[in-house]
Amino acid sequence: MSEIQLLPEEVIAKIAAGEVIERPASVLKELIENAVDAGASRITVDIRKAGKHLIRVNDDGRGMDLEDLKLSVSRHATSKIRTFEDLDKIKTFGFRGEALYSIFAVSKLAITSFKPGAAADTGNSISGEGGRILSETKTPPVKGATVEVTDLFFNTPARAKFMKSEPSERAHIIRTVEEAALADLKIGFTLNIDDTEIFSMPPGGEDFWAALGDRAGVIFGKNIRQGLIKVEGRNPAISIYGLISKPDSLSATRINQHFFVNKRPVSSRVIQQALYRGYDTMRGDKHPACVLFLDLNPADFDVNIHPQKKDVKFASDNDVFRKLSSTVYNEILKKQTASVALSAPADGGASGSAEPGAGQNGEIPAQEGNLFSNETLQLEPVERENGGTPNWYLPPISYLGQIAKSYLLFESGGGLLVMDQHAAQERILFEKYMEEFSKGAIKVQPLMLPVSAELSRTQIETVLKWKEWLDKAGFEIERFGATTLRLHSTPALFYFTPEALNEFLGYLTEVLGEPEKASEDLKRNTVATMACKKSVKAHDFIKPQEALRLIEDLKGAKDSFHCPHGRPTLFYISPSEIARKFQRTNVI
Repeated sequence: MSEIQLLPEEVIAKIAAGEVIERPASVLKELIENAVDAGASRITVDIRKAGKHLIRVNDDGRGMDLEDLKLSVSRHATSKIRTFEDLDKIKTFGFRGEALYSIFAVSKLAITSFKPGAAADTGNSISGEGGRILSETKTPPVKGATVEVTDLFFNTPARAKFMKSEPSERAHIIRTVEEAALADLKIGFTLNIDDTEIFSMPPGGEDFWAALGDRAGVIFGKNIRQGLIKVEGRNPAISIYGLISKPDSLSATRINQHFFVNKRPVSSRVIQQALYRGYDTMRGDKHPACVLFLDLNPADFDVNIHPQKKDVKFASDNDVFRKLSSTVYNEILKKQTASVALSAPADGGASGSAEPGAGQNGEIPAQEGNLFSNETLQLEPVERENGGTPNWYLPPISYLGQIAKSYLLFESGGGLLVMDQHAAQERILFEKYMEEFSKGAIKVQPLMLPVSAELSRTQIETVLKWKEWLDKAGFEIERFGATTLRLHSTPALFYFTPEALNEFLGYLTEVLGEPEKASEDLKRNTVATMACKKSVKAHDFIKPQEALRLIEDLKGAKDSFHCPHGRPTLFYISPSEIARKFQRTNVI
């Protein structure tokens, strides 16, 4: 008997489903795309148990007769293309003919549809499970189609185990509907999760920009929407248009970025880097929100790279990059104010975020005639003996004053000690918080007035999957409305303004991932580091007694030389170095 065997159709179906159907949101994406391709003007989505129990999509599109209904769940059955050459002029979302077939292979499926003008003036319904049609029935003649997917992965339990927590899966589901709603403004979308309406957006009118602004307001929230500006650049080869953040309205997370190529939601490093290049050095370490559309000839890009059709490959990455980055740059240039400084972006790759004063390669330009030699401008940590003091602490210590409400000057051992007060405070807060956390004794401060943060629905779902752990960390957070979280208490060491809380939560939604997969050390370090960074220091002006208290607290830190992010907290200029600069041979 031959060792090589043809796989049974059932196994082939499950393998194909593994490529297309990754999670409930993957199912939903395929069903919505089918509804859009069917010419729907309204799409209603109902979800139960984050899609594990039910995913239902109802549309008012063209519908199907019984023959098409049965063909729709067959492999490589599609109405979108006929020949291989049709791939170069695809204008629909679906074209592989694998979506319903793959969904049907790993779920219990029911489809009800009616096609006006069909021979029989009734609708039809088919249902089955695991790729097998088990029943056919007649239904009332209601235009459109309703697809119900239940018990997803019922016959592939190993796949079901890889699904994330319900908040995580809900976040992906919400993101999928949001992307579809932004892509097709003339289609109305309603999303219900566990019998609760998440949002309902009516079809947009003829004014594209008004409709886009309205949808951006619903999806991003009013605060982010108010910080968006229109961008548009068109030529015969490529059109770029949409909404982007103003330079003074950037955020801590890139989660509110949506890219579309011919209305198809895509992930593209080329598009993202071109967007960032357009902001040039104004972006810093923050990120723009955006809804960006690129319209190209279908032959100039390829989405037939992966069955999920999320990745895109352009015929000319450079053309796309140059057009997008210059369009964004020129729009920002028109909107700049006296406080904004721009240098035209050079051709080529996107620049990363550079430190203030950095050169074109992100390097600090060399300075001629440095006032002090490099070796005297910093101290390296040395191992303490028997809990001794750090080597920068040389009594007697005298406080001399403050520069720019940021830097504190001390006389230490006859030399000059310069301390970054914010970096020092961050280090002290970080170590105190970590010590309290490790002992399970975090001191919590209830807030007299809750602090609110406006986030997108996707961000809120991501934060809420960390709610139980954040409670233990001293942050009492609850949902308040569709796009708002409220902070009721914090660790006593920290204080947040709404803006700082927004950045803190936005950062967490991007970096932490799944709670059950993150180590405790990673959780503690990330939360502590960001809390220290985003927490507002009580006073910018430091009184002498506060300055001396600060240096005493820093002296006891495990690492007094760096803030939690690695920036230096202080440097020391020795008495001999000061004498040398004044051409004295002896130290005074």
